[in-house]
Amino acid sequence: MKKPSIILTIICFLTLQNLWAAGPLQHAQPIAAGGEEGLAPMSFGLTYSNAPRGFAYISSEQYPDLFVFIASGMPDARGFWRCPYDRTTPEGELVYAAPQRVSTPWDKEKKFPSQIRIFQDGKKVYLLRLSTKRLVVTRWDGRAFTTIAESVLKGIPYPIASFDCIRRGKRDIELAILCHDGQSYRPETFKGDRQSYYDGAEIYRGALPGSGLFRMTLDAGNWNQITDVEQVGNNMNLVIGASELACVRSADGSYDGYLFTNKLGSMKFIPYRKKIPTGGLPPLHAMRDNERIRVHTSYSSRVIPYPSGRNDRQDLIIGGEAAMYRYRFIGSTPEGAPIYSDPAPVLQRNAPLYGGSLTVPNVVDWDGDGALDIVAGNSEGRLLFFKNRGTNTEPDFARSEEVCAGGSPILLRPGYHVVQGPFEASWGYLCPTVCDWNGDGLPDVVVSGSRAKFEVMLNRGTREKPELDAPVALSVDNLELYGTWRVRPAIARIGGSNRIVIMDKDNALHMYRQIDDFNVEDMGKLRLTDGSQITGHNNAMESLGQMGRGKLRFVDWDGDGKLDLLIGSIKRSSYPSPERGLPYNRFKKKEIGLQVMLLINAGTNEKMVFKEPVQLQIDGKDFYLGAHSNAPEPCMLGDTSKGPNLVVGCESGKYFFFEHDRITTVGIDD
Repeated sequence: MKKPSIILTIICFLTLQNLWAAGPLQHAQPIAAGGEEGLAPMSFGLTYSNAPRGFAYISSEQYPDLFVFIASGMPDARGFWRCPYDRTTPEGELVYAAPQRVSTPWDKEKKFPSQIRIFQDGKKVYLLRLSTKRLVVTRWDGRAFTTIAESVLKGIPYPIASFDCIRRGKRDIELAILCHDGQSYRPETFKGDRQSYYDGAEIYRGALPGSGLFRMTLDAGNWNQITDVEQVGNNMNLVIGASELACVRSADGSYDGYLFTNKLGSMKFIPYRKKIPTGGLPPLHAMRDNERIRVHTSYSSRVIPYPSGRNDRQDLIIGGEAAMYRYRFIGSTPEGAPIYSDPAPVLQRNAPLYGGSLTVPNVVDWDGDGALDIVAGNSEGRLLFFKNRGTNTEPDFARSEEVCAGGSPILLRPGYHVVQGPFEASWGYLCPTVCDWNGDGLPDVVVSGSRAKFEVMLNRGTREKPELDAPVALSVDNLELYGTWRVRPAIARIGGSNRIVIMDKDNALHMYRQIDDFNVEDMGKLRLTDGSQITGHNNAMESLGQMGRGKLRFVDWDGDGKLDLLIGSIKRSSYPSPERGLPYNRFKKKEIGLQVMLLINAGTNEKMVFKEPVQLQIDGKDFYLGAHSNAPEPCMLGDTSKGPNLVVGCESGKYFFFEHDRITTVGIDD
């Protein structure tokens, strides 16, 4: 099918308010959050990232509405949104109503501007658009933003990363600007480079751009610039990889200044000074307490100020490639650095279950109560547990809890060395497989991710209370088992031992047999019936990082007693070969659908050979869930009289449920 069927699917999905009223499991819909109110982190449809742009008191005088820009994901998710304030829970958590699309003067532009900010001045609500040469001012009329002024600006010396506004008296509005130094992050050879972005000494070949903080004053009456640009920070290396800036201030003015973030979650602060000393001001770290610095939990760190009361802007809302979180300002260190609380997610009622971007689910009875839970990894590198408080037919999934290993919450990330460069250090892309790895009857976890290594966390607890050991790398011939990155391994017990299938150095499906808890031996590549290997990349000159990414899962899909193989992929993957494969061959023809392939086992479990892959469709139509990740999980949730149903974790952090007998297939040449 062509795009119209895809768009119909998206439109149906975006009817958020009433979508889950009929129950938690609806065919071709995301699984609903459990509980009477269905509370879950705020949902913006099929997108994997969000950028809060500011707050304004519109729906309530108690708490403000939030404005959020969505730049990525499906077309119907992109744009500018207002989230009306709903209520606050007894625990102090913010609850917002479903997002409402907001009209702006730039809706028809090919690329919606990213340098925009909400600024409320009294009862007037403005949306500002900034470039190095111009400021465009629009005002909220109760339904949309319309342009009221444009000002020419002079003296902004570097490209803009972010900006914010704050009142400085009756006449003045301060425009604070976070700039990056203009260096190129990508190596010169980025396009078409088939080798590492690191040199022989393992040093990244691109730049890590620095940043600086500047400000100017605007006339509050006409929005014209009335002062020269002034450098606030003491250099252009305040933070690498600048992300966002927030002007923060307490009601009494004792806390006042500029809080800024970088892409990796660093949070720094420069106090406001009416007169900047010669040489500028050095940054301080935001803190958890007097001893430990505070960093944000996920990539991108899109920060805005948020009020704790009607007359301040001292708290923070931070979005990015995860949920939106609120940080409460709780004081300052003796040196004047701000101290912020642990983050709490911004919630929505009647929301879909949310597992973080690029979620990879397992449906398994994690806590031994007979009900199938969800255990899932995500792009942050965390492992989450969603307890099923209902039944397998009518599940009721609680909000997620972080799973621990070795006594600490699991957070597996690559650090400086990662396939696509060091600015991806905050992306763990955790891809877990829950299985009984050591044969003791307890669920263990085998994981891979952005580190492209395969590790096991053995369960040393009980059936009711799992307790995972810290991860230990699997080895083959005393070398860490290696392959391509972001792969969820397929694991099954065959002939008394576990078999694990990964994607190897050739990006081919490769089987190993378990020898003991931490060692495996090579059993060769998986093959099609014609003897050819099964690889997952296309023949185009893609940038590095397009290899791997397969989400593999064994399942007897057709009920013949033999283990078949499901593979979830990215949009540009090509199984079984670069020249001829799925979903890439169909993608080139604009036939874009669910990126899940089925390979039927034409051999035996002991000697697997597979038929050519087919791509899954839903009710005979394509069903697109986003380009970056589809993670299939066959499960026994719902009515399983026709066979195992399917849950697909997708880039938006949602879990779509599909009934077995309504899943159809299409071949490479169909």
